[in-house]
Amino acid sequence: MFEDQYVELLPARTTMQTVTVVGVGGAGGNGGAGGFAAALSAAANVVFANQQATAISGFGDATAANAAVTGDATAGNATATGGEGGAGGAGGAGIAGGE
Repeated sequence: MFEDQYVELLPARTTMQTVTVVGVGGAGGNGGAGGFAAALSAAANVVFANQQATAISGFGDATAANAAVTGDATAGNATATGGEGGAGGAGGAGIAGGE
């Protein structure tokens, strides 16, 4: 007699519930790398010499010599320091619980 009929079963009655969600903020980011540094030290000793040597002889050969002597050039020490790395980022704020 009920072969072609069916009964639909309804789910249990649902109720509203509160859920508390709490989360921890993420870690801060890493600090930035320090800046590049380069140092250069150079020394130059440049001499422009224009000299003449005159030789005069009354009896035989004559020899004239000319010499230009320069001092040393020394470069000082060169130092450079790169920039400091950037500060790390602040951590996340997280999620505060509530109802």
